[in-house]
Amino acid sequence: MGTWRSCLFLALGFLAFPWALAEDWRLTRSQTLTQGKAQEWRYTLSPSGKESQELWRRLSEQYRDHLRAGYRVELGAWRVYFLGGRLRVEPHCQAVNPACFTFGALPVAKERQDRFLLELSALLDQALVQANGTGGVVSLPRLFRLEVPKKANPPYPASPSGWRP
Repeated sequence: MGTWRSCLFLALGFLAFPWALAEDWRLTRSQTLTQGKAQEWRYTLSPSGKESQELWRRLSEQYRDHLRAGYRVELGAWRVYFLGGRLRVEPHCQAVNPACFTFGALPVAKERQDRFLLELSALLDQALVQANGTGGVVSLPRLFRLEVPKKANPPYPASPSGWRP
């Protein structure tokens, strides 16, 4: 009986894990219907809560400056950069850890920024994997928007979202 309960609690813990991570970010999946016909899927990442929104506003400003200067912005499992004047998103770290990120010079504790970016990376990866299976648009407001054709291989061409290069 004790082993059964341990397994049950462990299973419930794994089921609750994705929701436990979703403190700073949310991923919204939507699809438009026109005249009874389904259109492409949209996957939108957005910071949740005022503190997260402010942190993302300040961090995304620094990321845009990095991109304008010709640097890459590393977002854990993915990286964003300009190549030939076009914005691209490509795989970066397979085993995501704090060293896989471009950190902002912000008056925020490193642990806070780590948690914020790790959650962003996990949801961005989830959005891109889902979009690859269905085809669709992935948006990270204030940074980029990209269209992912069904079963396409990265790198993905993207366009700036909310800013000009």
